[in-house]
Amino acid sequence: MEWTAATVEALAPDASSVSAARKLARPAPWSATGFDARAVWGLCRGSGSRPYEVAVDAEGPAFKCSCPSRKIPCKHALALLLLRAEGGVGEGEAPEWVSSWLDGRAKRVVREPGEPVRDPEAAARRAAEREARVAGGVDDLRLWLRDAVRGGLAAPRLRGWEEWDAFAARMVDAQAPGAASRLRSLGNVAAARPDGWPERLLSGMGMLHLLCEAYAKAPDGPLRDEVRTLLGWNASREEVLSGPRVHDEWAVLARVVLEQERLRVQRTWLWGHDTERAALLLDFAPPGGSLAPRPPTGTSFEAGLAFYPGATPLRALLEEPGALKDAPGFFGVEGVEVALAAGADAVAANPWLDEFPVALARAVADVDVVSAEDGSLPLRGSERARWRLLALSAGRPVSVFGLWDGSGLRPLAVGDGERTVAL
Repeated sequence: MEWTAATVEALAPDASSVSAARKLARPAPWSATGFDARAVWGLCRGSGSRPYEVAVDAEGPAFKCSCPSRKIPCKHALALLLLRAEGGVGEGEAPEWVSSWLDGRAKRVVREPGEPVRDPEAAARRAAEREARVAGGVDDLRLWLRDAVRGGLAAPRLRGWEEWDAFAARMVDAQAPGAASRLRSLGNVAAARPDGWPERLLSGMGMLHLLCEAYAKAPDGPLRDEVRTLLGWNASREEVLSGPRVHDEWAVLARVVLEQERLRVQRTWLWGHDTERAALLLDFAPPGGSLAPRPPTGTSFEAGLAFYPGATPLRALLEEPGALKDAPGFFGVEGVEVALAAGADAVAANPWLDEFPVALARAVADVDVVSAEDGSLPLRGSERARWRLLALSAGRPVSVFGLWDGSGLRPLAVGDGERTVAL
């Protein structure tokens, strides 16, 4: 399992456990920590003379702690996983007490030959408990949003960050961290009140309410997969890789690294030459941690990508790329109308999509606009990227890749016919 702060907090039985775990997620109270492919473990100093023995079996996940708490997982197990997500636990060999616990679990779990260890009853129980928690949280969020709109966006209760953060904590308690993240983003808008804040706030609250309605009503299928992902469910790597593959020659167009409060996010954009579709590789690391190496921008390789399920599948997993070579200096689709039609179809299928990748095969760039034979798109984003695009194109038709948000295109890569260059 890929441990991040969001995935750890989604396991918490309530918001108070998350708060307590954050206070313990530091090296001082911990000793003899370690992790391997199966488990994470450590000793946590408590109020007694002996430290608590804490371990997590990642294949469940399942939790062990010698503390007296009846919560599962307890604050110590959550703190250990947060410490692991932040890079504070190193690899090691499991001590005897951890190995004995894992062996005991293996004897109680039924598995097929060659299959990884599973505990079907425990997994089904956890799934049912989470469904009930999320359903309760979504119902509460729907009512909260309606009350907030009835009271008016300028109401004093919505002006303070505390109101938004408190209800975001309720969504963490409900194991819906995706909704919590959206609430906190809207809280920043409500508290700071930048230009256009009423429109941004009302639009964001409307999208959250639509998400609540879709969770209650969407039938099984791609849309329901998308809704669950937005609320915080994550398909496992094994589930995604067991699905179909899309084979193509993939050009590495751009890489963007975002530094967030407790996480580094690496976004690598690929373009399939035959399928004419974009793919996104996501990698995570704690602040200051190393991100997974990816093929450099401007190269291409042949491979099959496994896409995460959803209404607009963009995120994908790459196991092993083929031999690297220089990417062709061209990519994309012909015409602005074709690109915008694809974006409109994507938003119709997934109205929560904030940005959509657009690749124009032949376009002429200026600092403020990029034009093809059938139309033009305004450019947004950094001035440096736009001036680089103009300099590399030199007034000639080039291939342009960027992210379209409905009002402007943020350019990320250009192909001049001979090479592909990230902006």
